[in-house]
Amino acid sequence: MQNPSALDLANRIDPFVRYILDYLIVIAAIATITMALLELAKALFRLRYLFHKWCVTTWVGNPFTLNELLILSASDVQTAGALLDQPTDKMMGQIQSAANVAVDFPDLYSNFYSFLTRVPRSEAAARIAGGITTPESGTPDSDVWRNFITKASPTPSEQSGPDEEVVAATRARARIDHFITRKLDAFQTRTEYLWARANQAISVAGAAVFIFVLLRSPSTTGVYVPSVARAIFLSIFGGMIAPFAKDVVAALSGLRARRS
Repeated sequence: MQNPSALDLANRIDPFVRYILDYLIVIAAIATITMALLELAKALFRLRYLFHKWCVTTWVGNPFTLNELLILSASDVQTAGALLDQPTDKMMGQIQSAANVAVDFPDLYSNFYSFLTRVPRSEAAARIAGGITTPESGTPDSDVWRNFITKASPTPSEQSGPDEEVVAATRARARIDHFITRKLDAFQTRTEYLWARANQAISVAGAAVFIFVLLRSPSTTGVYVPSVARAIFLSIFGGMIAPFAKDVVAALSGLRARRS
């Protein structure tokens, strides 16, 4: 008995490809419609704004700190939408600029400055954060920099001596900058992750509901209507593969095009 050739194998698999392709084309269309409706909902109901508002409010915690953040990044509390309705990376760019101003003027924006320089409560997290204390005195870097930046201008006699205070303040500021950068990066990473996962979950759930409604809709053409349990299984499976259906359809269509 001869081994099947490549052409024989291709002929055998072609009906299976056509069978799968028909279903995937429908699922790809459903995925496109679902994503379009999701984008429409995000635009109409300002879902990105509401999500960012929840994230920032939960992250900051203090309303006074939140007001100072909005004043520095959106010029006014009433125009918070100008900041929170942007993509996460653009929003974080504005928050980073606001953080720089708060560090330069810790006496004017004391709440936001204290929040930015606050270390995690747990001891292990504090060690990961670097401790953010001045090794020479054990004083928190936030206090060292605040005392230095708000101190009155030194007299000529004070300027002539060794300026250890300037060195300590400079080192404290460098550690503060690194700490704040990592704190903002961590918040951005978490926010983008939650937003992406929420979009994925909603799109999969929406596609699954769409498929379920189509499968259970009464048909006048004699098409088989599956049972509720079977329809639920097919809907969940179709919703899970809906985001990738376009890529699979393109790959299978290209395969058939090369054979023809």
